[in-house]
Amino acid sequence: MSKKRNFLILIICSIFLISSSNAAKSGVELSPKDIDVAFEYDENVTRERLKKDYQYGIIWRLRTGFDVKNFIPLKGLNTRAGYELRMRDVNTTNDEDYSSHIVNLSSSIRLRTDTIVSLREELKIWNSQNDLFNFSDNAVQLGLSQSFGTRTRASLIYRNEQKWFENDVPEVQARNFLYHLVGIDLFHNISSAFRVQLGYIYQYSMYNRSPIDFRGDIPVVLHGVQRDRQNIFTLGFQTSFLNDTTTLSLQNQVLRSNSNSRAFNFDGNRARIILINKPLEKLSVNFIYRIVAYDLEAYQTPDLGYELGEIRTEDQSGISLGVTYDISKQASLEIGYEHIANTVFFTREFYNTNTFSVGLRIRP
Repeated sequence: MSKKRNFLILIICSIFLISSSNAAKSGVELSPKDIDVAFEYDENVTRERLKKDYQYGIIWRLRTGFDVKNFIPLKGLNTRAGYELRMRDVNTTNDEDYSSHIVNLSSSIRLRTDTIVSLREELKIWNSQNDLFNFSDNAVQLGLSQSFGTRTRASLIYRNEQKWFENDVPEVQARNFLYHLVGIDLFHNISSAFRVQLGYIYQYSMYNRSPIDFRGDIPVVLHGVQRDRQNIFTLGFQTSFLNDTTTLSLQNQVLRSNSNSRAFNFDGNRARIILINKPLEKLSVNFIYRIVAYDLEAYQTPDLGYELGEIRTEDQSGISLGVTYDISKQASLEIGYEHIANTVFFTREFYNTNTFSVGLRIRP
C-alpha cells in the first residue's frame, strides 16, 4: 500500500510541476474543481436489517480537487490530469468514516473528422476508519469513437481494472479482483429530441477466492480461483420535451453470468429511469428510479455458508430526488432525498434506509 501511495504523491507533484513549467505555460490550463460540501441525515447508516437495530448518522461530506488541461503541448492531442479528494465523517460511528484520493490521466486525439481515440487511467486510494475497507483500485480504459453521418455514433472500449484490499483477513482478501471488459455502444438520433442506445459488454473477472460447487446440497470448495464471465445487453433511450426543459432517460441491462463457482451463477436485469426538469432558469429538479433483480442458483447465508435451493430473486430498488437552486453564478444550493430498499446480493439479509441532505456547491 505504501508504494501505491508514493506513486499517487509522485503523480500529483508531477502534475503541479508540469502545469507551472515555463515550457508549457502558454498552453496549460490549471483549474480547481467545484467545492461540494453537504450535510446528510441517514436513518440506517450501518445498514441493519431490523428497524430496532437502526443507527442514525449525521454525515458531513466534502468533494473537491483540481484539473490540469493540455499539459502535453502537442497539436491535435487533448490531455487532462485531475485530482479529487472525497471525505465523509459520520458523527455516530467511526467505522463509516472514510477519505479517498483519486488521480486520473486522460488523453484523446482526433484521427479524422469523425474518429476519436482516447486513453484514460484512474488510480483510487480509499482510506476508511474501518480497515476492512481500505483498498487501492486502478483502472485503464482505451476507447474508439466513430461517427457515421450526423445522427449515428459507435463507441468501442476496452477496460482493465484491479482492486486490492489492504487487510489480510481471508474474507477481505477474497474480494480482490482483476477484470477485463470489452464493450460496444451504438447511439442513433431518430430526431433532434430522441436518441436510442444499443450496447453489448463482455466481462471476464478473476477473484482471489476458490470456486464453490455442490455435491447434493453440500457446498464443496474446489481448487483454483473463481472465474466469472458476464454478457450484458443494453437498450436505452433519451428524449426531450416541454420546450426542451425536461429530459427523460431510460436504460435497461440484461445480464447473463456464468462462473466456475456455482454460488455465483446468476441471471439478472438492471433498469434506471432519470427525469430532469428545469422549470426556471435558476432551478432544476432531477428524479432517479433504479431497480435490480437477479435469479440466483445459490445464495450465501448470514453465517457465510452457502445454500443451494430453488432459483429465487434478489432485489434492490431505490429512488432519489434532487433540487438545485443557483444562488449566484458561483454558488448553488442542493437539497436531496434518497430511499434504498435492498436485499443484499447472495444473502438473505435486507435493509431499508432513507437519507436527507442539504449542501452547497461552490464554483471557483
